[in-house]
Amino acid sequence: MSRLKLAAALAVASVLGNHAAFAHVIAGVRVFPVTLTFDDPGTADEATLPQMVWQRDAGPQTTTQLQWEWDKTITPHTAIIYNQGYDWFHQSGSKTQGGFENVFITGKWQAFTNAEHEFVVSLGVIREFGGNQATQNIGGDAYGGTSPTAYFGKGLGDLPVGALRPLAVTGELSYNIPDRRLNSALDNSGNPNSLNGALSIQYSIPYLESQVKDHGLPDFFGRLVPLVESTWFTPTAAPAGGVPSTWTISPGVIYLGDAFQVGIEALIPANRQSGHNVGVIAQVHFFFDDLFRGSFLGKPIFQ
Repeated sequence: MSRLKLAAALAVASVLGNHAAFAHVIAGVRVFPVTLTFDDPGTADEATLPQMVWQRDAGPQTTTQLQWEWDKTITPHTAIIYNQGYDWFHQSGSKTQGGFENVFITGKWQAFTNAEHEFVVSLGVIREFGGNQATQNIGGDAYGGTSPTAYFGKGLGDLPVGALRPLAVTGELSYNIPDRRLNSALDNSGNPNSLNGALSIQYSIPYLESQVKDHGLPDFFGRLVPLVESTWFTPTAAPAGGVPSTWTISPGVIYLGDAFQVGIEALIPANRQSGHNVGVIAQVHFFFDDLFRGSFLGKPIFQ
């Protein structure tokens, strides 16, 4: 549920038996794991501690990001989500610079869940709190923005497609309204209005083993979810001021433990504006509703 900005330099339900974790976004017998480059389609008590992103850009410049997230449910279907990180930038011949990313706070509502059809829809508003001129271009932006956002998840388990039933698709779409709009005549540290989207295609081996056919796989392999994520950004209003559209494709795999998951993906630029080098993103994520079940950290504030 980590957040890649303008450029690419950005669990399983108990019914699933022996290959299952017990937490997370559940629709019937479908569990949607936490994706690495964008948010999952539901609400839960959980935390990313930590997420690491490494990329090499032109120059050459190397970017390393340490990111974290905490999701706290307010009611069984609503949550407040906090995201932030710290970035290091190193360019050959120059001193390494570092700084905190802006704080993102999301209010999220899991608005619709259809267990039979393994379908989830959530709505939210993401608020980015601006930093200051000292943090601009080091980790944060001088100004923030507000992004109404929609999320969805759909599993194929209700379809007569045999071994393809473990497939699922999740996505996110948001429209960012910056606090200060970019002015083409001035270097005013603003941003253009923009559309941000993401999709994942994931194949749940825990689902295959428990709901389609038990192949007797070793426990480690029976907990894997191979997936491909894709994220993109595009300005939607003039002036764009030379801000490019970017697109990144991220193939990888997630391991689902009983109260945590570990994931790793490549970050592959899908257009020239996104860069020329492949990066990597890795995440350790904990399901507090399993680890701290019944406590403040593991259950909604208002039941």
